[in-house]
Amino acid sequence: MTEHQPELSTSDQMIERTVSSEGIQRWLKISAAWLALQEPEHLFPTLVASFAEHLPPVRAVMLWLVTTGGLQPVAHAGFTIPSAISEHWLRVRLQPGEGAAGLAWQRETVIQQHGEHGYRELQGIASPQTQTVFQAIGDLLPRSLMVTAVPLRAGHTLVGVLELVSNASEPLGIEMTDFEVIAGIVAAAIRNAQLYDELRRSHQRLKAFDAVVTSISTAADLPDLVQSVLTVVLELTPAQSGALLIFDPAQERLQVSAWCNIELTTLSCFDQVSVDASPCAEVVRYGQPAFRPLLDEHGESALIEAGMAAAAYLPLLAGGTVTGVLALFGDIDLTKAIDKDMLMPICNQVGFAIANVRLYEDSQHERRKFHTVIESIAEGVLLCDRYGRLTLANQAAHDLLSCATLSFETPLATVPDLYDLRDLDGNALTPDDLPFTRALRGETFYDYRVMRCLPDNSERFFSFSGAPAVNEQGEVEGAVITFRDITSTQKVQRAKDEFLAVAAHELRSPLAAVRSYADLLLRREQQREGDHRDLHGLTILSQQVAHMLRLVDNLLDVSRLDAGQFDLQHQQVNLVGLAQQVIDQQRPSAGQRELLLETESTELIVTCDAMRIRQVLTNLISNAIKYSPPDSVIGVRLRSATLLHNNTPAVLISVSDQGPGIPPEEQERVFQRYYRAPGRRAEGLGLGLYLSREIVQLHGGQIWIESREGQGSTFMVLLPVEQMQRSRTERMNRSVELSAEI
Repeated sequence: MTEHQPELSTSDQMIERTVSSEGIQRWLKISAAWLALQEPEHLFPTLVASFAEHLPPVRAVMLWLVTTGGLQPVAHAGFTIPSAISEHWLRVRLQPGEGAAGLAWQRETVIQQHGEHGYRELQGIASPQTQTVFQAIGDLLPRSLMVTAVPLRAGHTLVGVLELVSNASEPLGIEMTDFEVIAGIVAAAIRNAQLYDELRRSHQRLKAFDAVVTSISTAADLPDLVQSVLTVVLELTPAQSGALLIFDPAQERLQVSAWCNIELTTLSCFDQVSVDASPCAEVVRYGQPAFRPLLDEHGESALIEAGMAAAAYLPLLAGGTVTGVLALFGDIDLTKAIDKDMLMPICNQVGFAIANVRLYEDSQHERRKFHTVIESIAEGVLLCDRYGRLTLANQAAHDLLSCATLSFETPLATVPDLYDLRDLDGNALTPDDLPFTRALRGETFYDYRVMRCLPDNSERFFSFSGAPAVNEQGEVEGAVITFRDITSTQKVQRAKDEFLAVAAHELRSPLAAVRSYADLLLRREQQREGDHRDLHGLTILSQQVAHMLRLVDNLLDVSRLDAGQFDLQHQQVNLVGLAQQVIDQQRPSAGQRELLLETESTELIVTCDAMRIRQVLTNLISNAIKYSPPDSVIGVRLRSATLLHNNTPAVLISVSDQGPGIPPEEQERVFQRYYRAPGRRAEGLGLGLYLSREIVQLHGGQIWIESREGQGSTFMVLLPVEQMQRSRTERMNRSVELSAEI
């Protein structure tokens, strides 16, 4: 106790406690009314009015709340602030240490300041704009005054500051200890009101969000969607009118898609204009909302003339991509009254809805184009999933198949036209050889010809092509199959084969006679050593007759294969010696090309039909000569190998050339009957490789090609060493077993 503070007597202390207790009781009754008020807009004016009414020395009361931007004034009492000053006062944001309220916030304790020079001088440090507001308020108050700033704490949270301005000559009429108790009640009432307001706003936002989602879910198309959303949003906001603008990223333009309570002509600054020329260009570019007064320089004069003063532009976002803009218009208070936290989630939902509708419309457009393309294809087209269930069939497929309908997800294995199939020889296909099975297995094939026997014993022929549908991970997700009816073509083919077979039989005898006499004349001319021109002519005649006989023999071999009369005469043959004989026979026609034989041994004994294997080697070497450039090397290699499927000994024959090579898409077809590679000019009917394949397969072997364009080709033949006859028998028996299974 200092000398300037007189000691209170016991009776005085008792009187003071009594007065304090009575004051607390009175304030507790007042605070009950505060706690009953839940809405901040009702509580804050009531709070400041209570202090102005029950504390006579107080000339002004101001309530400041803590926000993210600083201390914000929300209510005042005891004096009247002119409207011009009030607008600036409500925009004041005090930082810690600024003014009496900012100092109390910073120190978290009661601050009292006395002064004789007015309100502004007592506020201390503040920004120039804030000092101007303080000066305007000070002009409304006495010069000699006292400012009391009391921090309002609810638990550990500082919610605001209560600032009281009273006459300096009069006591405040309440003890600081009591004031701190009352301040706690005030803080609790404020915090309750804030929590209630947050809950109320959350409830309103949920209702608004639900209303928008409902309008989105019930919309039939994009115009209906945007109009419904705009109508709902205008009911939830203080905006007088609005429009919903759709952004076209392809043309960088905005389009007015819906509008309400406004003429379309008034929105001409938005409709079909480039984004950069639009008043809301920054919203589209940066995806951030904009709340501002309308300005002539932004092209918004038509809106101003229509009575609008402010606008709120909110982006419609779909995962960060702007799909449009929600434009709301109203009076100057719109920018403050708009609830951004409520509208942004709604705008995001609308943005996603617009994006989804666009994706759906684009997918439908692409689906229509795809459907048009598929339906315009003359061939039957079938698409199936990984389980072999039908997902698409064009009209041509319906027409080609005998079943009445092909419904969605019909298993292809249940369509008789697609599983009851046979090869061209009449043997039933195994399940693994069915067209859709091959495609689902990951195989790509072209012109796979099969037949089907109909109940009336007639035959119907189809040509299938197929490929797997592979996803980004390389997994087969389905398959696409195309097919066409080649029954008439196949009948023509059969008729041609029959004609050629008959013609070959009829031509064989006279040609053989011509060849005999041509060879006789040639030998006589060679012995007589006559005119070299006659010798040259007879040589050409003999060669051409021999060539014609080979063509006729090939045709006869094809007819024998078709008739099942192609018999093999097995014997043990030294394949090395046989290959050397064929090479020696082909040297005259090789010209400057070198024929080189490579072998690991002088003897490789194989049980085979020597004449037919000679025919295979002749075809392969003569083909290599035809397509190889002059001065190139044609290599023939023989080496021991093993058949993979049964691990039996075999011999691998390879014939390599340095020709132009064969494209991958043509390699599968070179062994087909009558096939001639496009762009190649060579003699023959296209039967040599076909017959070679048939002969090798009848021996239980395999033949294939390895080639790259521009790098030559290598034909590979794998022949078993022994048991050729038994292999053929086993192959025939296996075909019968598979036919029975199908």
